[in-house]
Amino acid sequence: MIMVNNNIQEEEQPEIIKINPATKEHFELEIKRHCKIAPRDEDKLRELLKLKEKQNEEATHIEDTQRLVTEIEMLKLVLFLVCR
Repeated sequence: MIMVNNNIQEEEQPEIIKINPATKEHFELEIKRHCKIAPRDEDKLRELLKLKEKQNEEATHIEDTQRLVTEIEMLKLVLFLVCR
């Protein structure tokens, strides 16, 4: 939700989306795992990202698409961290 007025009191702010603690821990572990196994070279990361995006475009099963989207997002995160 986009808020135009930033002068809202602390207690009036809408609640953010709450994530199940088990799901949150799973995502944190996935991020750590991908950060450990991802290459640190920017060019290799870009090549791997292009490869995964091409595989995602060609994927026909939902399981493959879900897995590849997760991998692509993790690679984008690692690429961001490597480039900064």
